[in-house]
Amino acid sequence: MASMFEARVATYLRRAGDPGSTPERRGRRYENLLSYLLESVPGCQVQRNTLNYYGTEEVDITVANEKVQGGLRMLPEIFLVECKNWSNPVDSTTLGYFVNVLADRGCSLGVLAAANGITGHQEHRGRAHAIGAAALVRGIRILLITTEDLGKLEGPSDLVALLHQRNLALTAHGSVHLG
Repeated sequence: MASMFEARVATYLRRAGDPGSTPERRGRRYENLLSYLLESVPGCQVQRNTLNYYGTEEVDITVANEKVQGGLRMLPEIFLVECKNWSNPVDSTTLGYFVNVLADRGCSLGVLAAANGITGHQEHRGRAHAIGAAALVRGIRILLITTEDLGKLEGPSDLVALLHQRNLALTAHGSVHLG
C-alpha cells in the first residue's frame, strides 16, 4: 500500500503530465511538486517564482536549508531549483542560462528538475557536460533530477538521499550526472 507521501507525489506527477493542459500549467504543476517535495524535507523552506529587480530572470524555487538532522546536510544554506517539465530533454543552452542565473545570485548550487533529463543528442550532450564542468570550476554545482527519479521516492528521506548522491556523483564525475 502506498504511503500518503507516495500518493501525493503520484497525483502531482499525473497532473503535471496531463497532455490536455497548457505547457505553462504543466510547468506550474511540476513546480508545485518540487515545492511539496522540498518543503517535506526537515529544515527546508521555499520561496516561489521570484523575479530579479529588473524583471529579466525568474527563479522557480529558492530554498532555504537549515541543515538539520534528517535534512539536506551536504547542501548549502541557500540554493535554487529550476523546473523544466518539457516533453523533450533540456538542451545545453537552457543549462547554461541556469548556470548564469546561479552566478548572478551568488549561489553555489542549483537543482535542475528536468522531466526528461538533458539532451540526448551526442553533440549537445557534450556541450551540456562542458557547461556543467565549467560551472563546477567556477564553484557552481548543478544537480540533475528527472521525473523518473521523483516517481521512485517513497518519502522525504529518499529525496535527501537522491540529492546527496547526485552531489557526490557530481564531484566524482566532474560534471552534471544522472545516477
